Amino acid sequence: MRDATAVKYLYQGFTLIELLVTLAVAAVLLAIAVPGLRSILLSNRLATTANDVVNALDLTRSEAVKRNSRVDFNADGSVSITAGAATTVIAGAVALPPNISLGSVQALQGTPTGFLQTATGTGGFTGLVGDVGTSGLSSNNHRCIYLATGVATSTCVVSGACPNAQPNPCSQ
Repeated sequence: MRDATAVKYLYQGFTLIELLVTLAVAAVLLAIAVPGLRSILLSNRLATTANDVVNALDLTRSEAVKRNSRVDFNADGSVSITAGAATTVIAGAVALPPNISLGSVQALQGTPTGFLQTATGTGGFTGLVGDVGTSGLSSNNHRCIYLATGVATSTCVVSGACPNAQPNPCSQ
């Protein structure tokens, strides 16, 4: 048979004060964690969108080589091919999550030799291709996408608008 004091403590619960203190500590921890989590989510959305643009650039190059034809990388991040009056969309526009913007995107053409260039260009494009940004972060709020000689893509993180500088700041 159990001791009466052991049974008494076995069925004893939390006091109201203990419960309130636990809830107050949890509320303080939550208030500290939420702003950091928000900035992590926005930063991940920026990186994902920038990666989507880079993937669209790579798709443009590979489809141009595969089809032995010019393939367009459009200002909205979509990839298409035009034959006569018909345009076929290979990949739709880059999906933009809430609070993310896609600005300053350079429309390019993939050539059958595997280079990306402007519509009037003769050599591979070098420079800023796109700027993925958000106003939800105070620093490191832009992902800059650069292209070198029409083949090599690079991205970097900056605070404020992406510089259209040569050589690009990603390689420094």
